Amino acid sequence: MENIELYKWCKPCQISYLEKNFTNWNSGNERIDDFIQEMHQKINDYRDIIFEWIPYNQFDKIEEIGKGGFSIVYSAIWKDGPLYYCLYKKEYERKSGNKKVALKCLYNSQNITNELLIKV
Repeated sequence: MENIELYKWCKPCQISYLEKNFTNWNSGNERIDDFIQEMHQKINDYRDIIFEWIPYNQFDKIEEIGKGGFSIVYSAIWKDGPLYYCLYKKEYERKSGNKKVALKCLYNSQNITNELLIKV
């Protein structure tokens, strides 16, 4: 029987990992970066979604699928795909790339408000 300790998840360890690597994932927008860091602090399980800034060059096959009052929505393929926590390696990794995602281009996003971030 395998040792159960081998597969334990450590919340403080993972938050620390995300904090150390945050400089690789920042957007350059203070409000957005603060929001991403705030979401990192709310991680409670190894299966939680990891918020991160994804540069535009990480997307392929970008196609407009709709317009709204304050944004345009696109379909795209995320080349690297999302981060997942690997219990036996005790680290985050990307299992697979080419994940289909929706992108939202916000009008006047340089003036993003806290209300809009709450909607995220």
